[in-house]
Formats: sequence, C-alpha cells, structure tokens
Amino acid sequence: MKDIQQLMSSPDFDPRRALEEHRLSLQDRVRRLERLIDTLDQSMATCKGEQMMSAKDYFKGFDESQYEEEARERWGHTSQYAESQKKWSSYSQEQKEAIKAEGGSITVRMVGQSPDLAPDEADVQAAIGEYHAYLNKYFYACEVGFLRGLADMWVEDPRFAINYERVRAGGAEFVRQAVHIYCDKHE
Repeated sequence: MKDIQQLMSSPDFDPRRALEEHRLSLQDRVRRLERLIDTLDQSMATCKGEQMMSAKDYFKGFDESQYEEEARERWGHTSQYAESQKKWSSYSQEQKEAIKAEGGSITVRMVGQSPDLAPDEADVQAAIGEYHAYLNKYFYACEVGFLRGLADMWVEDPRFAINYERVRAGGAEFVRQAVHIYCDKHE
C-alpha cells in the first residue's frame, strides 16, 4: 500500500494511463486463463475417454512466466536453473512451441494410455530415457538423482500431476514409479 500511495502522489502519475495499462494487463490475463480453461476442458474430456488430446495440446495455454518467481526462489541458486534460463531464453517462440510439443509426445509415451502397462516395461523405460535426454538437450544437465526428485515433485504438486493425469488416471504415480525404476538402473 505504501508503494501505491507513493506512486499516486508522484507528479508524473496519470490515473487514466494507469487504469488503461491495468485494463490491458487484466485482458491479457483473461485471454491466458481462457486458454488454460480450454486446455483443462480438453484434459477432462480426455480423462473421461470422450476424446484424445494431441501431444502438442498438453501444454497449450501453459505460460512458464507464471512460475518464474517461484522457480527463482526454489531453484535460483542451482546450476540447473541458471543453465535452463540461459537455454530457454535463447529459443525463438517457434522453437519453444516445438520443444513443448516434443515434451508432450514423450509424456504420452511415458504414461502410456493402457491401464495394463507396467512401469518397468521396455517401451515405458525407453520413453523415460528419451525424456531424460530431452531435459539434458533443451534445459539443463540433469543427473539421475535430480530426475528422481522431479518425478516425486510431479506427484506431490497438483500443478505438475495434471500433466500426467490428463493421459490417464493414476498417470503421475505411474510415471514416478517408472522414473524410479529408470534411476535405479542408471545410478
């Protein structure tokens, strides 16, 4: 509140301009939320078996900037964070979309759509290996132990779990088990 009072008492403060900028900011937020709601609706329909999402749609509407502050607070001191920031900022928007689509495709293969699939099956383990290589290629040097921690987070944080639950119910826990098996074999 103190900052707002100071800003409003400034001789340069233009209330009309400030309100217009705030309105534009809110409109951007509404558009982003509408994309996220659309993706969520598609995800729910996929979970119900009413439709199948394409790999590129899994991260549609995802705006990594909404997690920037939290990521900086949690991992800003790590080399992985610094490397990821450097790499991600070097990609064009087109490259970022292609990287997200590739990640979505690998995610579908890691989770598998059949409830009969086991986390130690060769195809699942191959997909985990590809995801590990994907992280190393596009984001940061990801040691096996770090990958294990990521898999735990994917289950514990619903914001991440939804990416696996979209593919099938129980998908997040399935991927955690599969990643732990992969890590046990590669540590």
